[in-house]
Amino acid sequence: MAFSTIEIASGLSKSQHRRAALRGPRAVVSTRPAGRLMSAARFTDVRLTDVTDDFLRTARAWSTEFSRHESELKRVLGAQNWEDRQADRAAMIDAVEAGLLCRYVVTGTAR
Repeated sequence: MAFSTIEIASGLSKSQHRRAALRGPRAVVSTRPAGRLMSAARFTDVRLTDVTDDFLRTARAWSTEFSRHESELKRVLGAQNWEDRQADRAAMIDAVEAGLLCRYVVTGTAR
């Protein structure tokens, strides 16, 4: 099995953790890291590969292109939806740049 996930970085203060939880996707507030969940589900050879730098480059490019096509996308999505998505992207990018969120590819073998 393989999937990607975003997790709150380890070693954060309570205020940093709260900030990361607010700026990441809903599932980021899970109380257990993905690697532990995979092991608990009896997967073996569980590996987490940090792809945060690649994710950050992609998120920045996505935001740039979304802005570049603003008028067309607002017609399709609606202005408020476009604004909300860009605000969410900006918040997540800010949290990744601040070291609050990390992106991983998780792999494991089913028993």
